[in-house]
Order: sequence, then C-alpha cells, then structure tokens
Amino acid sequence: MGGRLNDLIQVAYGGKNVILSMMKNKTRQTSSVFINNLNNKNNKSLKDKFKEEKKINDNDNDNDDDDNDYDNLIFDEKKDFLNENKNPELNYIKSKGYKIPSSQTSRFWEFTKLAVGVGAGFLGEKTKRTIDSSSSSLSSSSMSSKPYSAIFTDTNAERMAESFSRMRGAALKIGQVLSIQDESFLPPKFVEILDRVRKNANPIPLEQLYNTMSIEFGENWRSKFQLFQDDPIAAASIGQVHRAITLDGKEVAVKVQYPGVADSITSDIKNLSSLLKMIVPETAYIEKSLESARSELLLETDYLNEASNQLKFKSLLESSNNSSNNSGSDSSKYLKDLYVPDVIMELTTKRILTTEFVHGTSIDKITIENYNQETRDWISKNILSLCLAELFEFNFMQVDPNWTNFVVDFENKRINLLDFGACRNYNSQFLLNYLKSIEGGVNRDVNQILEYSLKLGYLTGDENKQMNDAQAKSILILSEPFSKLYYKENNLKTYPFYEKQIAKRISELIPTMLKNRLKPPPEETYSLHRKLSGCYLVCSKLKSNLNATLIFNHFKNIFYKKF
Repeated sequence: MGGRLNDLIQVAYGGKNVILSMMKNKTRQTSSVFINNLNNKNNKSLKDKFKEEKKINDNDNDNDDDDNDYDNLIFDEKKDFLNENKNPELNYIKSKGYKIPSSQTSRFWEFTKLAVGVGAGFLGEKTKRTIDSSSSSLSSSSMSSKPYSAIFTDTNAERMAESFSRMRGAALKIGQVLSIQDESFLPPKFVEILDRVRKNANPIPLEQLYNTMSIEFGENWRSKFQLFQDDPIAAASIGQVHRAITLDGKEVAVKVQYPGVADSITSDIKNLSSLLKMIVPETAYIEKSLESARSELLLETDYLNEASNQLKFKSLLESSNNSSNNSGSDSSKYLKDLYVPDVIMELTTKRILTTEFVHGTSIDKITIENYNQETRDWISKNILSLCLAELFEFNFMQVDPNWTNFVVDFENKRINLLDFGACRNYNSQFLLNYLKSIEGGVNRDVNQILEYSLKLGYLTGDENKQMNDAQAKSILILSEPFSKLYYKENNLKTYPFYEKQIAKRISELIPTMLKNRLKPPPEETYSLHRKLSGCYLVCSKLKSNLNATLIFNHFKNIFYKKF
C-alpha cells in the first residue's frame, strides 16, 4: 500500500524464490477453493452478472439508518466548521533558478554520481552495523525495532533530495513518491528529508523559461497576457506554475514544462533501474513496473493530453452533480464539494498548460494542530468519495495521489482538484472482479476474496496456503473502512484511520507474499493501489474518524445499476 515504489519492491523481492519454486513444483496442487468455485459458476454474460448483482444489492441499504446521524454531520450543507480558517496569501518562489541538465549525457552523469554516492553510503552503513552488532549483543528492545535497510540513511536521503531536485523529471517523480510514504516503509527522518523534494523543487532560470515560452507562443508571447509573473508559485517534477492575467481579465495558472524532460523520460527510467536495483536486489518483475512508470510519465509530459483529461474529468464531475446518473442514484451529496478548474485551450500547447487559477491550502499543509476534527473528516470524506466515484461511477481515475493535487478552498468551501496528467480508464470486467473482491472483504468472506483474486490475476490457483491466507488478509484489512460487519464486530461507529494503520498492517504481510507469489500483480492495480493507498495515507495523516460504509454502498450500487 505504499505507492509506486512499494509496487516495485513488492513485485521484485520475491523474484528469485518464485522462479525456483515454480521450477521445482510444476505440478503443485491447485487450491480446492478455486476449483469448487469455478466449477459451480455458470457461463453467464457480463450483463447477466450485473443484473444478478443488482437484485442482491438492491436491499443493501436497509440498515443504513443507523449511520445517518453521523452521515449528516459530514455532509453538513453550511459547513460552518470551515469558517475557522482562511485561504493563505500567494507565495512566490524567489530563486535565480537552477538550469536543468537536458542532454542524455549530462543526465546519465548525474545518475552515475548519485548511484556511486548511494552505494558508498550503503556500504558504510552496512559496515557500521556489522561492527556495532559484533561489539555488543542485541538487546530484546533492539531486536523488536523496525530494521530499515542500510540504504535508507540520512546521508543518502540528502544525496537523493539534492540530485532529484536538480534533475527533475522521472528522478524527481520517484523522490516525490518516496516522500509521501509512512513509517511502515521508510525511516521517518528519511521521509522528512525527501519531503523537501516534494515541497521545494528547484525552478529553472529565466533564460530557460523565456526560451520555452518563445518556442511555444512566439517571441511576443507576453502580448498574450495582461500580466505574467516571472517568479513561479510552484515547481514540481515536470514543470513549474506561474500566475498570469489573460487579455480578457481572467486569473490563470500557466504550467510550463521543463526543457528536455519529455525527451529524457526513457533514458531516465533506464538509469533509475540501475539505482533501484540497489534498493530492490531481486528484480524478477521490476521491468514491468518501470515500463508502467515510463508510459505514465510520457503521457504526463503531453499537456494537450492532460488538458483533455482535465476537461473530461470536469464534465464527469459536473454531470454527476447535476443529474441522477440516469439510474436514480444522485451522487451530488458525495461529490458536490469537489471542483475541477477550467482549461484555457487557446493558451495551451503540448508543453504549456493554462488553466483557471484556484486558491486554497494543499492538504499536505493541513495539520491536526491547526485544523479542527470536522474539517479533517470532511476532507477525508471527499477524498474517499472521489476515489470510489472514479472507479465505480466514472471508470476513469486520476492516479497521482500527490497531496498538493488537492487544494482546500476555505472561502468557497470546496476542494479543488489539480494535475490530470496521469489518468486511466478501467474496463467493466476488471472493475466487476475488483469490486467483488472488495465486497468479499466487506462481507468478511475469504472464499469470495480468493475466487475474485484469481479472476483478477493476483493468483494462479497454484498458490500455497500461506500466500492465499496473506492475500485474503490484505483484502480484509483494505476493506475494513467499508464493512458494517467489521464495525459491528469491533463496536465502532466510525473508523479511526490513524489507529488502524492500514498501510503498516498490510506491509507486514508483504514478506509472505514476496516469498510465495507466483506472478506479478495485475497491471491495472499498480496505478489503482497507488491512488487508494494515497487516499488512506491522507485519512491517516489527518487522523480522520469516518463511517465510510454509506459511501462505499452508494458507489457500489451505482456500478451495478449502471449496467
């Protein structure tokens, strides 16, 4: 559940053992649960299956009245709890900028220096630990502490932060993914240092900025604006954002892509693979993960594609809020506080994206010290609702869970959604099987979880009991926030995300999965679980207490009724 790099590690660590196991056990006994389940299923069409599920689930909300009191608090129309905070003033990045290395040779040299430095840091830490362990016996308390890899030292974090921020592109993207992990995956100090990468990427010098603007808009590019602020308000992995005023008086955000980033993605991923092999020693499936990352990043560098995604998402959200989805199920209750800025197409090219400017506070700056519980619960409710709507209503998901993509606008009492470079569709068959596996977790039905894990492609049917148990347990944990049975069994009215530590508990199952996995996870789940894990991490960070059962039931029923 730790995002893109977790995916890389999860599918890579067990490679050697998996391959050897498959070679030695070609005739492994197939789990009887799969044979029984599959033999008992009729060969029904997808449409028939939807009709059958509709009958089963039409009565699913019979007991929802028990949750309505809490539900009404979270969906309070006035949202007076947001009045305690105001939108912050704009902060411009005052920096002379750092020229981005744009040639493949210069970028290769940067990766080489980083790899050598990280390798030296790893060997130094490994040697230090060996000497320390031989000079003193381990106490029981030290044995119980979490043994982070020797690669994750503070010095290596500083090396990565400096190098990623200088190179931007795919390198910085990986650094940003690392920076939003929790303590179940990386040491807190390591995350703290890399967090600077996410918050303070280096902007490019004015010379490179002006050159890009001239190439895309012509030498008289300033004539297209009443005002264009040279100092950026944000600098990220692929581009930086400037505030501007159009000729007709609109306040806009102009995202300008770093020069050379698009052309360097493929070579960057190749260079990163060498670096990641230092972190991920067994690499049986790493190529698949890196290819997925490469494809996504290439799409993100096409701002015309991002503009199309943003307009599509805006249309889906507005249609959902303004209609009953042609199925009698109105989602406005769940999605009305979400907003997608408009795109200014006449000021958008493949390398420059211009959108409506929105104000607010990104959720990475929302803290438990400065924001009340109602506000934090409201944010988490919206983020979870959005994630489920993307899957089961839109079938179209923005898969980058970077916290700066969600901006709380206290004046308009809404959450602004940003950055639609990484989006994807999911087909109905995949979503049906995925929903059924989650429903198995909601109903605490292990057989159903395993049946649909097989149909999804998580399992081959030849796994041993340890792997099947770990797979089932991971889905049971994943589905806890949506399960009335779990709430009842544990005497809960709301789900305490921070206390339950979903990511940490699932990470404890990973060693068993890595040792016994016979195939990599389905391709679709890399991006899906990156988004879902990001949503759970937001809820945990905000220490939210939510009853998410109604939200899940609503979007589940929409999925079935739609067909």
